[in-house]
Amino acid sequence: MDFRQLEAFVNVARYKNFSRAGKALYLSQPTISLHISNLEKELSTPLFDRTSKEVNLTPAGVEFLNYALDMINMKNRALHNIISSQNKISGSIKISTTTTPSLVLLPHAIEQFQNMHPEVKFIVEEKSTNVILEDVCSLTSDLGLIGVHVENERFVSRHLFEDELVFICSEDTAIENIVDISELAKYKFITRSDQSSTRIELERSMVEQGYDIGLLDNVVESDNMNLVVKLVTNGVGISYLSKTIFECYRKNMPVKSFQIKGLNLSRSIHLITNKRRTLSPAGEDFIKLLNSLKDQM
Repeated sequence: MDFRQLEAFVNVARYKNFSRAGKALYLSQPTISLHISNLEKELSTPLFDRTSKEVNLTPAGVEFLNYALDMINMKNRALHNIISSQNKISGSIKISTTTTPSLVLLPHAIEQFQNMHPEVKFIVEEKSTNVILEDVCSLTSDLGLIGVHVENERFVSRHLFEDELVFICSEDTAIENIVDISELAKYKFITRSDQSSTRIELERSMVEQGYDIGLLDNVVESDNMNLVVKLVTNGVGISYLSKTIFECYRKNMPVKSFQIKGLNLSRSIHLITNKRRTLSPAGEDFIKLLNSLKDQM
């Protein structure tokens, strides 16, 4: 048994596909199959049930996955200690993130980290909160950045910063800085998808504070922030977004913000990691950097 076999096993379990596991490890499918076959021979038991569409762990495979992760984690810890002693950080960090931390936090954080560790590569994908949780749980991503607090035995959740939400409209729209919520009934709403943590937090806050979300007449649903703001500036409707992101758009586009009288809108941005995963030295150091930036947000 060697680490190549263990890494092949973990990646097949992750992707449920020999070909995709091979691509993740830069190995051919026959090589992955050979690693799994040799591992099953050594353990004298099948680790996967193979079908035409995907492969799934057998009960023995589920049990062995925990041992495989522990062994790989031990190797990563050893590498971490040795590399740290040589003061050299390299490798890659894969991040799944929602829109706000993608635009507000990551540009500055990645720039700083690259200045310190230019050999580290970042892979950043913008996704919905549910998909991010799945990515971190399945070890597809090293880190997740989301706009909701998660209490789950599978994750470690770290609070990064508070994010205020504001409503926005075109500068030509006859809306004052503070309006009664009944005013919203006059306008079409451009909202995020129902998987968006921003939308979830907005609707939760409205319900908790006794406001009727039925007043929001949704005419467009999109998680493309550029499209949302462009539609707002064109007068198609009104919307909402992070105050920090709004400040960025306001510099270049005819858009203004307003508040609903008596409605307080804020949420927390959190960093999540998998409890069973030992991160690479690059991942550990990037988390330290994110924590150090909290006071600047």
